[in-house]
Amino acid sequence: MIRFGSGSYSVRDSEGLNPETVAPPLYRTIVCTVHFLDGTERNFEVDRHSRGQALLDKVFEHLELVEKDYFGLQFICVLDPSQSGVRIWLDPTKSIRKQMLYPPYRLFFRVKFYVNDPAKLVEEYTRYHVFLQLRKDLLEGRLTCPESTAVLLGSYAAQSEFGDYSPDEHGPDYLSRFEVVPEQSANFVKNVAEMHKLHKGQSPAEAEFNFLEQAKKLELYGVDLYAAKESDGSAIGVGVSSCGVVVFRGGHREALYPWSSIMKLSFKKKLFSVYMRTINEDNVEEDTVMLFNMQSPESCKALWKSCIEHHTFFRLIVPPSAPPKSIFNIGSRYRYRSARDS
Repeated sequence: MIRFGSGSYSVRDSEGLNPETVAPPLYRTIVCTVHFLDGTERNFEVDRHSRGQALLDKVFEHLELVEKDYFGLQFICVLDPSQSGVRIWLDPTKSIRKQMLYPPYRLFFRVKFYVNDPAKLVEEYTRYHVFLQLRKDLLEGRLTCPESTAVLLGSYAAQSEFGDYSPDEHGPDYLSRFEVVPEQSANFVKNVAEMHKLHKGQSPAEAEFNFLEQAKKLELYGVDLYAAKESDGSAIGVGVSSCGVVVFRGGHREALYPWSSIMKLSFKKKLFSVYMRTINEDNVEEDTVMLFNMQSPESCKALWKSCIEHHTFFRLIVPPSAPPKSIFNIGSRYRYRSARDS
């Protein structure tokens, strides 16, 4: 009994909660779920203050990828519930939590930069991931093509997955769950099966290589496309590729503004502007500005940022540390990332 003097009672000691024995609180880390191109997913635990590069490093280590520069992670950003989600590339230099705002932290591993010629890729494993990405683009309608081309691409994909056609192993419905394009018909699947028979002897790697050789010829190959409208309200798509800024209407390329002609790119709210300098028929330089109304301020900024990264990757082999005048203009700042063209 304590009658006079002083005394103390340690609540922490009595409950076995000394600082030396307390486990780190869960909130010190976050769990990010990454969906891969082969349909699998994996959880990665990173420090809650980590930047995007920490997660990318874990993903690349998991995949054992050598040619890393072509890939990135995307997440769906919905700031306005009334708008469809815009896919945003995770910035390796910025905090994951500040970019994604709140959990769940769900990301998608994707090809970010498509080389003009996939044959130039050194690693077969890299080509395999580009093949998986293009298959996904085709199935989800981002990569469109004539039905005859889709049948050919599907037949190479079937050769990669099933090997040589064999009537003993492959029944009449062996492709019934094999999806190539959205809403494919029974006749389409039949044509894929017939063409699959012609690829006898091709290894999976050879079939995937032939798939890439055909896919690289398509107009939408390697285009990061965003929904937009012209001044008259007609729907178009504005995107960026290794060659420059492209405009699509009805699934077909209507215009290409090459990097060599572009002087500046800027955005303000939903308005995306392309400033160009070209030479007319009289051999006189002309300055032109093309204006596009994007679907949302978020998609407008995403396109502008994608343009920066594509220009850096494909045009700036050795990016200057402090360019005297950038072709990209906006109130906020953006740091160039270095990359190599293949």
